[in-house]
Amino acid sequence: MKHKFTSIRKKTRGMSRRARKLPDWGAYHQELDVEGLCKHQKEYVKLWISPFYNLHQISENEVGKKNPPYKFRKQVLEQLIVIYLEWEQKLIELKKPYYLKIWVGDPEFMDSQVVAAVRSEIEYYDQLFMPSPEPKQFPYQIKHPSFGLFTWERCVNGYHVWESDLETEEEIEQARKKAVETKEYMIGGKVERSYFIGTGDMWVGSIRRS
Repeated sequence: MKHKFTSIRKKTRGMSRRARKLPDWGAYHQELDVEGLCKHQKEYVKLWISPFYNLHQISENEVGKKNPPYKFRKQVLEQLIVIYLEWEQKLIELKKPYYLKIWVGDPEFMDSQVVAAVRSEIEYYDQLFMPSPEPKQFPYQIKHPSFGLFTWERCVNGYHVWESDLETEEEIEQARKKAVETKEYMIGGKVERSYFIGTGDMWVGSIRRS
């Protein structure tokens, strides 16, 4: 039986109530799990906020996450800034190099998160995103007093597709046309191609302390 998803066009009710709960959501995530960070070398807070994180029906053959209203997105971003600032204090106390960024997806806002990393994971995250070649203004203005301290780098958001996972020549050709980057790897004695399909921007923000 085919699963029926809620239409992405259906109005989300109770936004005022959801907005009132955001400070509690932010407060819950403000405490950085330092022990977990040191063990796994990374910690992050994703936007597990219902119903927006749930899959919605976009078209007959496509499902995806639903963007919250613009005002709610700004309120979420403010909480991400609060979480960032609290985590920053804990990371400074470690007196070791660290990675700490806020990722803001546009238009895929539900891809946004706060990410911290140490040791070998620092290099991984520093190289994770491809910078966008074209300048553009950051799409949000927040009243939080620390917002102006942030520097935002525009990068490419998207996903990887392995050519071996595609079933037809038509699918391979479509992936080639959509790809913003193609890489080749030697796996098991054969060349395997990976296509990176861009879906929008990923803004990577941080405060540069002197």
